[in-house]
Amino acid sequence: MKNVNYDNILSYYQRKRIDNMNETDRRRSEVYAAIPRIREIDEEIASSSLSLARKRILSKSSSDSDKDDVHRHNKELLAEKKVLLKNSAFAEDYLDPIYECKLCRDTGYVDNHPCSCMRQKIINEQYEQSTIGKILSKENFDTFSLGYYSNEGDGIHSNTPYENAANILKKCKSIVDNFDTRKNGILIYGNTGTGKTFLSNCMAKALLDKGYTVLYLSSIELFDNTLSEVIINNNRSSENRDRYNYIFNCDFLIIDDLGTECTNSFVQSQLFEIIKNRYNKGLSTMISTNLTIRQMQERYTDRILSRIVDSFSVFNLYGDDIRHIKRKKLV
Repeated sequence: MKNVNYDNILSYYQRKRIDNMNETDRRRSEVYAAIPRIREIDEEIASSSLSLARKRILSKSSSDSDKDDVHRHNKELLAEKKVLLKNSAFAEDYLDPIYECKLCRDTGYVDNHPCSCMRQKIINEQYEQSTIGKILSKENFDTFSLGYYSNEGDGIHSNTPYENAANILKKCKSIVDNFDTRKNGILIYGNTGTGKTFLSNCMAKALLDKGYTVLYLSSIELFDNTLSEVIINNNRSSENRDRYNYIFNCDFLIIDDLGTECTNSFVQSQLFEIIKNRYNKGLSTMISTNLTIRQMQERYTDRILSRIVDSFSVFNLYGDDIRHIKRKKLV
């Protein structure tokens, strides 16, 4: 992990606004050259609005009817402008302001509070997840392949690995689609190489695309590094307080490879606190593990398993080791 340079983040937003304003100016010049009438319309709207404002300030003689007349005329001009764009090679919204984030209009703030895009950018800085973008461009719902799962029964489960994976994939997509109103907890367990982490990345990418804040941590990084640093070592720097805060307050927390950490009473208490706290806040937590349910019962307390069973959607992803299948194809 690393400290966050907030000045760099604010500079990023400023550069983004400047770049988008420059692009808007370029588009405007392009349209003016192709459709001179649109330049005339923009100038007329600006002139009439300025004249009304000047009249109200200097002479204080403008009336509501003057204001209504200007607004009515400007509305007619805007309608004409829209028709001109529609009948041209340009899109109707070609001259609209450009924003990467429409919620905060690339300021980073909504109603004086950090926007979800800024919170996610801080998370990315905090946990050095700059590489996550490259991973998610390769591991997402569009690239998740059911072709690695056999459609033959394994003699153990009622559904074939293919049928089971297809069902889990469908349910995960449904959770994303309905995330606004229902934030399920998710537990995915199964043997190594069955696609659990890949599916976690699919969820992360889909929710990031919808504007939610997502924090992805391995179990070791969560418990053995982050939480032990803050709680046991009492390292309460502003950066560590932020990290701790995001664990409990991001929209979607992914804990990958539960069981690889050094499980002790500290881990037990913190895992329960995370699950309980986030559930009470209506926030979603996703856990992946190579442990079976029985192994989890042996390793973690009854209250942890009870909370997971009661409030999580539990999926068993089974099948052949996909990494072995991929290696065989390369030979």
